Amino acid sequence: MTKLNESQQWIETQQKQAKLRSQRSQQFRVNLIHFARWIGSGWSGWLFYLGSSGIYISLGFALGVNFPSVIACPNTKSYCYLLRLDKTTVVIPSDYIKQTSQKKYNRQR
Repeated sequence: MTKLNESQQWIETQQKQAKLRSQRSQQFRVNLIHFARWIGSGWSGWLFYLGSSGIYISLGFALGVNFPSVIACPNTKSYCYLLRLDKTTVVIPSDYIKQTSQKKYNRQR
């Protein structure tokens, strides 16, 4: 008889856990809907979207500046150079710029 009682208790416990999971998921859905309505309405929505787009643009700029193959800094006084994390490998030497511009000028003649 004890095994029967234990199995019934286990079944009841499983049913209670399933009911609690269902209630939690239902509450999560309701909270998500309320949050979505809050985000999509009025000033809170505009501020949320503008703030998130500003953050993503800033992150994109910071990542773009810190990859030397994407943006090359012309000199050490430019903002591009000042915002770099690794400042040793990102500056194009000015003599190289002069050489390439002279080669282009000579080719055009």
